[in-house]
Amino acid sequence: MYDIDGKRESDETVIYDRGGWVFWMLYDFMGHDRALAGVQHFIRTWSESRDHPALQDFVAAMRPYATDPAAYDAFVKEWFEDRVMPEYRVTAAKKEKRGTGYDVILTVQNTGTGRMPVEVAATAGERWAEATKGARESAKGARESAHAPPAASGQSPSYREARAAVSLGAGESRTLTIHCAFPPQKIVVDPDVRVLQLRRKQAVATL
Repeated sequence: MYDIDGKRESDETVIYDRGGWVFWMLYDFMGHDRALAGVQHFIRTWSESRDHPALQDFVAAMRPYATDPAAYDAFVKEWFEDRVMPEYRVTAAKKEKRGTGYDVILTVQNTGTGRMPVEVAATAGERWAEATKGARESAKGARESAHAPPAASGQSPSYREARAAVSLGAGESRTLTIHCAFPPQKIVVDPDVRVLQLRRKQAVATL
């Protein structure tokens, strides 16, 4: 993203589509309080300057507010300096009865590039209440425009899930076991839509 100057047709997609996602992920990575403090400091600093800040200035200004500077640097290198794009696949998944619950054994692979921590959920039922479907579709359109994740409101009370987390580099795969106290029906990678990735609709599997 450092190399974008707006002169190529693809630059608009990088700035607004990818850029919106990357800034959301940076906010999510830092946490609300630290991200807000960093942005406020950045605005106060540059509002008094005759110069115009570049993206590199913003990234440098936010770094002191990160709880883990090394992890922050790694995030910046991947998403601001490089051209990474994760793509997750559930390559194997099965459920086994275990006591009063179930164990879901699955393998997740990153067939794309980059490395991001991502959650994997074993779920049962529809997550969003049918009564709020119309409002949910409207909200979905707004989120897609703003590149923001879904809100928790409207979630169906009958929905069940259990989760595990994994961090996969390019080409890496990992086998996970998720214990469920309910009969699981589906596997969903990144259920809260927190990580930019290719072919999100394919990062699911039916049990």
